[in-house]
Amino acid sequence: MDQATLEKQIRSGKLSTPLLVFGGPEVFLKEKAFALMAKSMVAAEDQHENVTRVVCSGKDLPDTLNLIFSFSFNPSPRLFYLQNIDDVPAKQRREFLDRLHQGGIPADTCLIFAVSDGKTAGEIITKFKQQADKIDFWAPFANQLGAWVKREASELGSEISAEAADLLIELAGSDLALLHQELAKLALGAAGGRIGLDAVKAGVAYLRQDTVFDFLELFGRRQLIKAMRCLESLINRGEAAQKLWFMLCRQLRDFRLFHEVLADRHDLFGPMADLLRKYRQLADKSDFRANQEKKNIIAEIQNLADSVPESLAKTLGLKNQAKLRNMHLALNFSYSELIRAWPQMLNLDLHLKSGAPDPRAALQNFIAGILCERAADERGFCRG
Repeated sequence: MDQATLEKQIRSGKLSTPLLVFGGPEVFLKEKAFALMAKSMVAAEDQHENVTRVVCSGKDLPDTLNLIFSFSFNPSPRLFYLQNIDDVPAKQRREFLDRLHQGGIPADTCLIFAVSDGKTAGEIITKFKQQADKIDFWAPFANQLGAWVKREASELGSEISAEAADLLIELAGSDLALLHQELAKLALGAAGGRIGLDAVKAGVAYLRQDTVFDFLELFGRRQLIKAMRCLESLINRGEAAQKLWFMLCRQLRDFRLFHEVLADRHDLFGPMADLLRKYRQLADKSDFRANQEKKNIIAEIQNLADSVPESLAKTLGLKNQAKLRNMHLALNFSYSELIRAWPQMLNLDLHLKSGAPDPRAALQNFIAGILCERAADERGFCRG
């Protein structure tokens, strides 16, 4: 089922199946769909009793089953939004699904599983067959984001010009939750009228600031000058050098771990590395074909992850689509240079944690040294 069909069913109050699996990476769209379900299908006076959110954990699953099989004495349907089921250990998850299947989904009850792992989604669909349907939630492609902003503005009772929508996207980026948040403020200020360029400039211009994730991506892409500028911007804005170092250090540890398991178990991780190389070639493209290819590559990697020990797959983030989309950055670093960097990382860690002076300069020197190393090896000098 696609998102448009789901929305039609929700607004009609008649779902085709009592169990839905919300797949894909876009959390905001999943939350929006569930909020629409609660508003459209459950009377306002019954929502406190009939709309339930559950963050699944192994120890709480028996209580969740009891809650699902309990009774409600009002006429509205009951909605259960089950999150993080893919984080539950496989054995406990299977037992939970088996017991739920054996007991049967109660009448006037709809279960919604919000998942990010394709394998878990497949388990649920296979178990419940005709009783279940899956909807994938993906952010609009870059060339469709302006139209999405206009539709959201219309839902909020306002209208936004094309120029204003483009500027809002430029300032807020592609984060749908942030776009909706800022659009809601603008719609409120417009009081049902048209949102123009001046309103966006006045109300949203403060947003476009560098983030830690921008810095990590620029570092991962080995874009020295841009990474340095981003680092400078973050520190000038009050971000502690120690915090930025912690995030960078964690990223480098992930890069090293990937290369180590690739060398140790090339039979398992060699095919994944080949897929990540394909993904890297598409990473900067946002056309329809490229986005479809990227989705397929991520799905292939997650299928390969089924043969990887669960603890290792979790550590590497092989079931986390957001983490998988950045894993190709590890291929921009060789295992040998990561090993050579380790003593420098230990020294810098001690320097930053001992309260030594000028942590900014120490972090900048480390970044320049790492990102210039390959260029120096290949060309005999470093160019920013």
